Amino acid sequence: MICIPMNFWCNHFLTPELGEFLIPLPTNGMYALNVSRSGYLFYSSHFSLEKLEDPTQAWAMDIPLQPIKVGSKVILNNIFFDTDSTNLKPESLVELKKLSIFLKTNHTVKIELGGHTDNSGQKAKNITLSVNRAKSVYDYLVKSGISPNRLKYKGYADEMPIVPNTTAENKAKNRRTEFTVLEK
Repeated sequence: MICIPMNFWCNHFLTPELGEFLIPLPTNGMYALNVSRSGYLFYSSHFSLEKLEDPTQAWAMDIPLQPIKVGSKVILNNIFFDTDSTNLKPESLVELKKLSIFLKTNHTVKIELGGHTDNSGQKAKNITLSVNRAKSVYDYLVKSGISPNRLKYKGYADEMPIVPNTTAENKAKNRRTEFTVLEK
């Protein structure tokens, strides 16, 4: 996955009031995207520009940011683990740093880190895996200087799917790490 600092590509906004900008990216790559603004939850995603039908065609993304509110959730789309592992993959570092900066910038925010699995395998194993994955993110944040008093972690296994566990693609969406704002 390629992570390109936006300020490298984006020298000016097309419309500053809407936050619109144009970024040229090489095709045939995987990209991580993080968007942030003061007073809002950050947004993260990853996408592929591989196998585009027309690589010269402009591709638009609409990214509405949510204000920071108690109960708001953010899926950390760029947190990665190997199968059946709680070790954070190196590709997760950009997202982890973004979360750490978010918490340092918003120094009164308290969050719960939630680990989620799909419904494959043994329930007890999935509970343990989801708890330990959330704890891996918790441990990173504490090591980066975030007070443990501002963090909680919990494993939900397959109890809170965001889509039905009926296809491989849906199961991948349900295997996730997210955070919930507990205090603003």
